[in-house]
Amino acid sequence: MHRAKRSLFALLLLAAGGLAACGTSAQRPIPPSALLEQAPGTYAGRIVLSAVGAERIGVQTTAVQRAGLGAGAGATAVIPYSAIVYSPDGSTFAFTNPAPLVFTEVPIDVDHIDGGTAYLTKGPRVGARVVTVGAEELFGVQTGVLAQT
Repeated sequence: MHRAKRSLFALLLLAAGGLAACGTSAQRPIPPSALLEQAPGTYAGRIVLSAVGAERIGVQTTAVQRAGLGAGAGATAVIPYSAIVYSPDGSTFAFTNPAPLVFTEVPIDVDHIDGGTAYLTKGPRVGARVVTVGAEELFGVQTGVLAQT
């Protein structure tokens, strides 16, 4: 008799577990943390982060400054060295932040670097926001190294 009760209990437990697997999840799918709106055949594009994605990456930005006197013959703008991203072919660029949670690649030409400051002859306009923390992660999203999740 005791053995029959144990068998019945085990059967009920298995049946209950099977029924639980038949239900549907009340949770919605998790939206991606980053979306890349890319021009065909290029790395260039627009990266749109979710608020969660920006928090995960820890994105920080600063404004591009005007190069002061004595900055160099052709230097017109100054950005932190941490804003520079080097592509595999050796070209340089920075990510700008033209709108909340939106990031775009802007090619730059570096005149020279002094400590943590890069002096540019070509790049984003003075006052534009450039990414100083998280640029490598954005490059990973852009190139497909980091999944868009």
